[in-house]
Amino acid sequence: MGEIKSAIELAMERTKGFVMDAKEKEQSLIQEAEQKLKGLLRRFLEGSIGSEEVLAQLGKIELPEPMKKRLFCDVAVSVFDVATDNARLFELLLLLNGDMAKDLKKDLLSLQKQFSSEMDKRKTDVRKQILGRLKTAGISGSAVEPNLEAWEEWDQAVAETRSVFKERLERWKDKMKAACV
Repeated sequence: MGEIKSAIELAMERTKGFVMDAKEKEQSLIQEAEQKLKGLLRRFLEGSIGSEEVLAQLGKIELPEPMKKRLFCDVAVSVFDVATDNARLFELLLLLNGDMAKDLKKDLLSLQKQFSSEMDKRKTDVRKQILGRLKTAGISGSAVEPNLEAWEEWDQAVAETRSVFKERLERWKDKMKAACV
């Protein structure tokens, strides 16, 4: 009768002859570090850990310091969005890179202000459209206040505005990544 083997034993037998070369090991370390950094950043942004804990955990990641810093910057920059408050991200980037992010912070704040202004204009226009549609359906009056988020017109306006600002945000992200070197 045959011997019953565990999944680990079967996997070990199948991979017995496989050996990773130096480049594959480095790539594996980078991918593992990137996943750790993403989790670390997520926990920081959620407020479950502070910047000191991020720095402590960052120190434990086994990569050369410049590579680790660059990778962390790439992960952090990928999270930036014009529609959200990025203050905690900047707090962390300034801790890691000193003053390099101050000018870029001003640029992003300006971009966020422009985005917010455009969204306010869109909100007014969409509200008028919806009220017009409701009025033709026989629903009108001073108490009628549409929930914009529930209407397709609002979703479309948000998507259009985000696409307009997407290219500008991507240019800003490229500048930010270049500043992290």
